[in-house]
Amino acid sequence: MEPFRHGEADTHGVTPKQLRSGQFAHPVDGVAMSVEDAGDLWKRCRAVALGLGPTDVFTHLTSARLRGWWLTRLEHELLIACSDGDAAHLERRGVYVRRCRIPAAHRVLFRGLPVASPEWTILELAEHLSFVDLVIAIDSALRLGHTTPERIIAAMVPGRRGVRNLRRALAFTDRRSESAMESLLRLSYVLAGVPVDVHSELRDDIGEIVWSLDLRIRGTRYAPEYDGGDHRTPEMHRRDLRRDRLLHRWGIERWGYTLDDIVHRLDEVLADAERVLGWTAGRANVALARDEIRRSVAHPAGRRALSRRLQRFVRDAPPRSRRAG
Repeated sequence: MEPFRHGEADTHGVTPKQLRSGQFAHPVDGVAMSVEDAGDLWKRCRAVALGLGPTDVFTHLTSARLRGWWLTRLEHELLIACSDGDAAHLERRGVYVRRCRIPAAHRVLFRGLPVASPEWTILELAEHLSFVDLVIAIDSALRLGHTTPERIIAAMVPGRRGVRNLRRALAFTDRRSESAMESLLRLSYVLAGVPVDVHSELRDDIGEIVWSLDLRIRGTRYAPEYDGGDHRTPEMHRRDLRRDRLLHRWGIERWGYTLDDIVHRLDEVLADAERVLGWTAGRANVALARDEIRRSVAHPAGRRALSRRLQRFVRDAPPRSRRAG
């Protein structure tokens, strides 16, 4: 069933008793939707949009998640929207509506929903995400073809909160990244000053690509790679064995690292790189890389810090209305 306003219940053949039953969820005051659809972000936003004003658009984390960008799920799956800076303002249970002046060019439709443009969404993310998390989010936006560095730069507002974070992040983004964890591992090396090549290709005698390495320590035969839980499935295990045999024939040594290695044993990860590069121990800037990762959602401390920064957006209970009249 399509979402509907409570006042339209009769039109949809829904009685007041049914409306109050567990058959329906009410994601925002005055709007009902099937409880079976309430867990789907896009469907929930469609319902919430019925309770928003004509100039309101989804933005920030909501816009990014609707687009499928790489964001770690937090304790609250926040719904954040923006109203026109000159419009009357009303906060609602279930969605935080910011008053902000989003230029008309950055108010768009995505899958039928009113959302901020990718560029404006990134500007808003830069206000609250850590440097590492922002790089990862932008990596995904670039990979999906949703924006370009040039368009992001063109959308920047001088003096806006988060612009410094965004300018720095853009210098570290790479559209070739294929996952959030690949981006995290790459940043671990780059921040520490370890040179890596991204998606280095192995080609046969006639120039055809036989394999693409996620990362490769530049000038060496060592290829670090993130190993997640999916690598423990039988299908992935068979694929990994075939890959390892192929890499062995090419003289490539693959190193697999887990999230725990990156977050809690980064000194060991970087020490491996120092050894193959012939560096003296301690040359890699472990402290800088470790501090930045600690601020990201990959680390428990970073998740807690971001949750606190985003707490102002939580709208589980109806706030006091601020709309005049």
